[in-house]
Amino acid sequence: MTAPVPPNGGGPDATALRRRRRWLALAAVLMVIVVAALLMPEMVGGRSGDSRLTSYSASPQGARLFYELSSRLGWRVARWTDGGMIDADPRSVIAVLDPPQPVGALEAHNILEHVRAGSGLLYVMNNVGPLNDSLHVKSGGYSGVYVPAAAGVADAPRAVTAGDTLRARRYGREQSDTSTSDGDDSEASAECARATPNGGALALWPDQNVYLARFEWRGPRPPGTIVFARAALEGRKDSTAKRGAIAAAGYPLGRGRVVVLSDPDLLRNDVLRVCKWGLDVVATRMLEYLATADQKRDRLLFDEYHQGFGAHPGTMRAIFGYLSRAASGHVLLQAMLGGLVLLLALGPRALPAHDAERVERRSPLEHVSALAQAYARVGGTRTATTRLLRGVRRRVERGVRRDLRLTTTESDARFLEETARVPALAEDVALVRRALSGPVGKREFELVGSALRHIEESLLTQRR
Repeated sequence: MTAPVPPNGGGPDATALRRRRRWLALAAVLMVIVVAALLMPEMVGGRSGDSRLTSYSASPQGARLFYELSSRLGWRVARWTDGGMIDADPRSVIAVLDPPQPVGALEAHNILEHVRAGSGLLYVMNNVGPLNDSLHVKSGGYSGVYVPAAAGVADAPRAVTAGDTLRARRYGREQSDTSTSDGDDSEASAECARATPNGGALALWPDQNVYLARFEWRGPRPPGTIVFARAALEGRKDSTAKRGAIAAAGYPLGRGRVVVLSDPDLLRNDVLRVCKWGLDVVATRMLEYLATADQKRDRLLFDEYHQGFGAHPGTMRAIFGYLSRAASGHVLLQAMLGGLVLLLALGPRALPAHDAERVERRSPLEHVSALAQAYARVGGTRTATTRLLRGVRRRVERGVRRDLRLTTTESDARFLEETARVPALAEDVALVRRALSGPVGKREFELVGSALRHIEESLLTQRR
């Protein structure tokens, strides 16, 4: 008897096979997505390539075109890629173009000191950084349509009206209309059109209008400010209209000049190459403003170090560079060395110091007093008399040659015998001999002391 055939020709094995095929297909699709994501170029806002505004980059978002344009205009262009403080003279303009690595506080102070001394500064703002605070500027919020501004004279603050937005939208059409005129203008416009494929269309701005971010002053506008570009909002209530919705402006600072740009798109390669927008003219006017002053500036120094180029030391090298180059680093290093010396002075030692030991000694008078009390307790008048007699002899016979063959007792007897020959001292000598022969009373011992003193004074007087 044969087994029944399942409907649709399936079975447990066929169901498992179908599931396996589905999982394999899903894995293949995911693999294709991952490979495509890894192989596709970086896209930022409809743009490809490196997003840094660096003069080394010829990609759409780079600033190589601005670098070469400056060189064609007669500037001595250079790139700064060294660490530490930037070095610039009064004939230089420092270009800090939206650096991915923010400029430090010490570096910002150094740059502005150069500007106050006569240098120039072309600064494309980033979101945060000490330069924003030092220049008293901040981001203005929404982006707006680019409005051309006639630079060359001080521009007074004014509100952005609806007419500014309309003029900005008509700006592209007016540029296209002028390309049909006769003469050199038509040839230049035609050449510009050939150099910009698709009429300069960008995926970032599909309506052919330039949109720029704006900045505001944190305080009153600096005197002598010149506006190079504006940005007008469309369809929104502009709370910053009273400040003019500035996108690029310049003003004097000390003996130098500063130009601040709120949006890096003003100098990117894919924007400057579109002739009808005329932003290359704005860039040229900004360079002319930075060049003309009390003295001519003809050197344009691009800060590429904060774009990521050059040798970037590690943490220890950066600390060593700060301590060895910056003035505040010198102060900090001296304070650290002083603290180390203080720590070594107050800290525990391997061999602790000990105070010098002092042995307390009795004074001669205290010694005599103690010895006298000891003799008095035991009644040692004979020993005391002998000690007193030896002292008298030592003082009287000083400088006199002694007979070393005599014992001490014999020498004392001989000294008393010679002293008794003096009639005035015979009675004193007899008193001393009695004390040497045996114990005497307290009163008589006091007389022995007086007798020895009289003998000493008499012998010393005779020697004189």
